[in-house]
Amino acid sequence: MKSRNQYLLILLVVGSSQAMAVGDLGRVIATQGDKERNIPPCSSCHGTDGGGDEATASARLAGQNAIYLARQIENFRAGRRNHPLMQPWAMRLTEKEIGAVTDYYASLPPASNAQPPQGVDLADGVALALYGDWRGRRLPGCVQCHGPSGSSVGDTFPALNGQPYSYLLSQLTAWTQDARSGDPLGMMAAVGGRLTAQESKSAAAYFAGLPPEGLGSDGEAQTPAESASTPAGLAARAEGDRSGPSQEDIPGQVDIPAGRAPDAQGYFEPPMRSERPDGRFGEMVALGEAIFRDTDTHPDSAPYVGNAQSCENCHLDAGRLPNSAPLWAAWVAYPAYRSKSHRVDTLASRIQGCFRYSMNARASVSGQPPAADSTVVVALLSYSYWLATNAPTGDTGMPGRGYPDLAATAEGYDAQRGQIVYQDKCAVCHGSAGAGQRAEGQVVFPPLWGADAFNWGAGMHSVATAAAFIKFNMPLGGFLELTDQEAWDVAAFVNSHERPQDPRFTGDIAETAKRFHSGRDDLYGTPSPFDGHLLGRGAAND
Repeated sequence: MKSRNQYLLILLVVGSSQAMAVGDLGRVIATQGDKERNIPPCSSCHGTDGGGDEATASARLAGQNAIYLARQIENFRAGRRNHPLMQPWAMRLTEKEIGAVTDYYASLPPASNAQPPQGVDLADGVALALYGDWRGRRLPGCVQCHGPSGSSVGDTFPALNGQPYSYLLSQLTAWTQDARSGDPLGMMAAVGGRLTAQESKSAAAYFAGLPPEGLGSDGEAQTPAESASTPAGLAARAEGDRSGPSQEDIPGQVDIPAGRAPDAQGYFEPPMRSERPDGRFGEMVALGEAIFRDTDTHPDSAPYVGNAQSCENCHLDAGRLPNSAPLWAAWVAYPAYRSKSHRVDTLASRIQGCFRYSMNARASVSGQPPAADSTVVVALLSYSYWLATNAPTGDTGMPGRGYPDLAATAEGYDAQRGQIVYQDKCAVCHGSAGAGQRAEGQVVFPPLWGADAFNWGAGMHSVATAAAFIKFNMPLGGFLELTDQEAWDVAAFVNSHERPQDPRFTGDIAETAKRFHSGRDDLYGTPSPFDGHLLGRGAAND
């Protein structure tokens, strides 16, 4: 008769074998398949390392998100993606096998067998990848959804870096020709239809040439053959000499073109990035754009940021886009009296206010906004000044300034309705809990509430301001348009959540609300529509 300890040992051995079998299932499907069920191994097309294959236009799977991969298998099964081998293969797998094989590939180190073609001009691809084409086609840069070097964001936006060129091009073509679906909210179908064939080739070649590991050890996106003549090279120049000029050096150092006419819609057109001046002033302008785009992580500005926000979150296309509070319209409108500060603000003090409220500077390493003569503020001023080249100084009514007014609706706004809108149309990017999403150490989609969001003193905490911004700027790329009612409702939902305390907090919610939050669309100090507590009382970082 076996002893109790012997039985326990047998159970442990059997249990370990079963666990090993389950854990090994994904590797078996990937490398051996199942001949009895006519399931070929994934590696026969996707490579032994999961790095994909140019000859068969097969994707790199290694290091991809498991949920994303499982979703694509389901898309093949449902006919939302078409492929003569993948569809029957997907139909033969069990749910257990799908989970095992996707977990297996997600666990592999990123690998790439991409071979970008020679002779493809990367200029268009680099520009679209890093910056998009906001003014022309309302296209955000690819990295604004797929991460700083296209290495994926969450379980919705897959890795593009190191994907075989043939695969990327085939998928862009499929989106363009409406031969692929299943993307959340029809995002890629809308984007693909706006690209030319040459742009698709250029973008595919650019991402295929990026290393699958993503950012390098220095935190910079590793790009092929960067040069000062490419948009990526211009951006890289921002990381040069940061000593910069003094404020006295700013005027008169840019070659102003004669007569910058408005575009077809009547909006002012700022200089193109390729027009950025050379020399010390040009370096300061480049630094200003770099800070503007990555305020929370840039080494110069990060000490003054106490959350996970950047200037570009609220001023799209790096402060260039009309109706998204563009910098070129702000430059010509200051100095000006502001009721919020009860004084005449310069653009420098206005920028400091943005750090105080939108960047929640009091929770930063420094505990305060940057000084008016700091490198950070001078760089942002230089960038603003350059964007406003040839704009009419003192014109406070420039078309496209700020956010367009959004008329109130007959039904008013309702946070409960907004919650439905948010989960249906916003959560895919900002997360169901409003925490945003990061990739490669950088915020890709900013938090909308909680400790890393803008604080209760920021302009965006007003439902009216948030609704206008959302209506005219969200979602990125304009692939779907919210109704006025949806914009008001979702703004109310977002702003019915706690966020960092207003820096002007007196210690009393009612007093602070009376002094600083008496506007009709200000929810600070009002009962939460979800649990009834006074908003502001549970402020994050209070």
